[in-house]
Amino acid sequence: MPHSIPLFRHSYASDPACAPSMPTVLVTFDAPDIVSLLRRAGFSVLETPRGIGGLCGTSGFAVDRQNPPTVILARPHSVPDILDSEIVILAFPEEFDDAATLLDEGASAIVPEPYAPGLLLATIRKAWDDALAKHELLQLRTDANAVARKQAANLLHDERIAAASQIVEGLSRAMIEAVEDAKCTEYVAKLPTYVSVHDRCGSVVAANAAFRSRFCTNDAQGITYQSADNENWTHPVEETFTSGHACKRCEPIFTATGEELPALIYTFPVGGPSKDQDLVLEIAVDVSEVEEQQQKLLRAQRQYRKLFDEAPCFITVQDKDLRIVDANRLFKEHFPYSEGGHCYEILKHRSEPCMDCPILKTFEDGQSHQAEMQVSTQKGTPCNILVQTAPVHDEDGNITHVIELSADITMIRQLQGHLATLGIMLGSMSHGMKGLLMAIDGGAYNVEAGLRKNDMERIASGWAQVRGKLATLRKMSMDILDFAKARELELGVTDLRSFAEKQVDAVRHKAQSHGIPLYVDTEKASGTLEADAGILTSAITNILDNAVDACLYDRSKTDHAVHLRAWRNEGYAHFEIEDNGVGLDPETRQNMFTMFFSSKGSVGTGIGLFYAHEVISRHCGEIDVTSEVGKGTRFHIRLPLRQESCPSRASGF
Repeated sequence: MPHSIPLFRHSYASDPACAPSMPTVLVTFDAPDIVSLLRRAGFSVLETPRGIGGLCGTSGFAVDRQNPPTVILARPHSVPDILDSEIVILAFPEEFDDAATLLDEGASAIVPEPYAPGLLLATIRKAWDDALAKHELLQLRTDANAVARKQAANLLHDERIAAASQIVEGLSRAMIEAVEDAKCTEYVAKLPTYVSVHDRCGSVVAANAAFRSRFCTNDAQGITYQSADNENWTHPVEETFTSGHACKRCEPIFTATGEELPALIYTFPVGGPSKDQDLVLEIAVDVSEVEEQQQKLLRAQRQYRKLFDEAPCFITVQDKDLRIVDANRLFKEHFPYSEGGHCYEILKHRSEPCMDCPILKTFEDGQSHQAEMQVSTQKGTPCNILVQTAPVHDEDGNITHVIELSADITMIRQLQGHLATLGIMLGSMSHGMKGLLMAIDGGAYNVEAGLRKNDMERIASGWAQVRGKLATLRKMSMDILDFAKARELELGVTDLRSFAEKQVDAVRHKAQSHGIPLYVDTEKASGTLEADAGILTSAITNILDNAVDACLYDRSKTDHAVHLRAWRNEGYAHFEIEDNGVGLDPETRQNMFTMFFSSKGSVGTGIGLFYAHEVISRHCGEIDVTSEVGKGTRFHIRLPLRQESCPSRASGF
């Protein structure tokens, strides 16, 4: 059930006092059923904008950035002006244009009416996840900036080490003279972070207040290093005494209470009057808060990367040269992605940008643009996509990149094409059947006239006309029926040799009545074949019928023949149908498997070979056609003996 789906995917990172106990959804229109559904699913529902209450921190309905966000569920005509909220639009088909405009203006998603409860809940949960992620990232950025400002005065970077060394060198003599001075503590106490001065005996001779409060014990041994027990490890103070040079390290240390801190350690030699290093200045910078904020930022980045990769659409980020600098997982799986490759090369195999490129338009005007186009996947299959672009700005407001989101609408276009095809087919078939019925009426008239006059020749002529047109009408009806059946394959195991020998039965009478011999060679057709024998027989029969027709239409010779060969080889069953009829020109070969394409004029339906190709494709098979005008045609069909998982069987025609 929809309400059993886990409600939270994020932990709220801000003040626990402000953390929401459950996601809050503001419904801006009267919808008791939706309100009930949301509450059953565990959402906190506000039914009017005034119900926002504590979530609003400014006048009107502007949501305070310091508080958790709200997901708004609205109709296209009832969208309130609320900032920092994810808006989900519930729209009827006639409202899609208005809803699309709201998407351009920042709405999160559209749920079509009538709504599916599961889709509505999943969309609202995703909007809530997006709102929390954005809110968390904003809070992390604010915290990181505050910590960075706080630590700026305490962190000593590599660029400052040289300057610090020069300062220490100038102060070294004064520090040597002041070590035993009563004012030494006052001077050292003013230094930043944890600062201490060590003598050659390893004792801490001076330290600032921060160091004393966290590292000083009765033994006054200073900082304890986590790596001190490791073999060949050298204390940084000892290393500086030995080498006479400054030392920099990054390693964990322990306070006097045993607390572990990640720290940056700097040691500098302090020379005496004889230029010998009598003291070493040790500076430890606690970077735990910075590291914690970095980890939060990394977690937020990983979360956004996960959202980026798991998005159910193709996403790319492109620069002004239309080079793809990043792409999500779905895009990389479907297209030949290479970082830095041009989008028009990867998607369309072009050498120059497309006309009316939506990305270039976005770079020009900074607006979001849409386009529909056909691209090729890495397998070479065509894919229809709906593209939406959005600009990516830098800190100065300049557009540096454009993000492109593309939705795969191939199935929608195929469905539209199928519906259009059905409409065209009905019109075409109606006219074809009308012509056949008129021809049958003409033949019946001849039969009746012959009966009245006892004219057997006229009766035979009329009856032949009726039988011929009835045969054509029957084939047309069967083609329509086969095409209209959208069903799963009913797989079964059949003997390959007997299956091949039965294929000629349907066309044997037609071929023999015109003196065209049929030859069947099944000597190497051993074993069994897994297939839907019913529709596969219909497909092969269509090809055999076309082979017989090709011989009938050929007036250049009289010794015609049709051959059917079947054999088994390396896990595949092979069927070869060859005739020596009229042959096919290149244009006919290119379009022969296209719906309604026929080289027979008014006699053909244009469905038979299209249907045969679809059936063989659904069996994970292939058809290869070779032909030469005036010499004949050869169809080679290759089918796997066993039907494993095959995507083309997932749906009907």
